[in-house]
Amino acid sequence: MAIVNFGIPKNLEKRVENTVKEKGFASKAEFFRFAAIYFMDILERRSGSEEERFEYLTEFLKKEILEYYRGKKLPSLKEQLADV
Repeated sequence: MAIVNFGIPKNLEKRVENTVKEKGFASKAEFFRFAAIYFMDILERRSGSEEERFEYLTEFLKKEILEYYRGKKLPSLKEQLADV
């Protein structure tokens, strides 16, 4: 098995460590192996229909937005678009 070494920024390292604990990966190496395989599978699925890709991206975006903004008070639309 090949060995790959690379550095990641501290903020990403903390996210990886949290994910490893939360999702039950045995190690960071196992997490990155899984992430690499998952990424390659997604690239191969790109041959799927536009609708499938749109649905996948919509669900991913929904999850990210909910995780980031859950419980936070958002500024009004007028405030958000004030500099546009």
